[in-house]
Amino acid sequence: MGGAVAAALLPIVPTPLATVDRPAVPSFVADGTWRAFVPEGRTLVPVPLPDPGRTEALHWQTSAGLGFPLPGGYFNGPYGPDRTGIYGPVPRSTSTLLREVSRTGQIPDISPAQRREARKDLRFWRAGAVVLAPQPGDQALRLTVQRLMGTPGRWIGGVWVWQVHRGTSAGSKAA
Repeated sequence: MGGAVAAALLPIVPTPLATVDRPAVPSFVADGTWRAFVPEGRTLVPVPLPDPGRTEALHWQTSAGLGFPLPGGYFNGPYGPDRTGIYGPVPRSTSTLLREVSRTGQIPDISPAQRREARKDLRFWRAGAVVLAPQPGDQALRLTVQRLMGTPGRWIGGVWVWQVHRGTSAGSKAA
């Protein structure tokens, strides 16, 4: 009888939560280098964009004293024509593409239409710079962003950086 009670209670016994160390904030953010790339009124666009499952860039933002805005982040509310609930920002073409590359590690062929969408999304986000920190799958992400932007990024302060001039430089050339 005691064994049956113990077996029945076993699933509710508390277990330790798994923890992981948070990656250090890249020096590009920590030492304020971002200020030379993100003018007032513009955003720092991390790759992939923040969502409820990817919050590291939100930590960058708080480390910088909320000195720059980010697209993405948290939102809880209705979405789409059916007004279904969504947890996270409304997806845009470029954020969806980058999330998929991060998930699969596959580097897609980038079409002229995707470059146009990237330009549109960067304008919508009021992008000053696109930033990619080291992370699993970052090679695929870097090559995808390079193809979208039409130029290689620059390694600055521990991150890849693509400066966005007037919010419209994506896709100026094929990579």
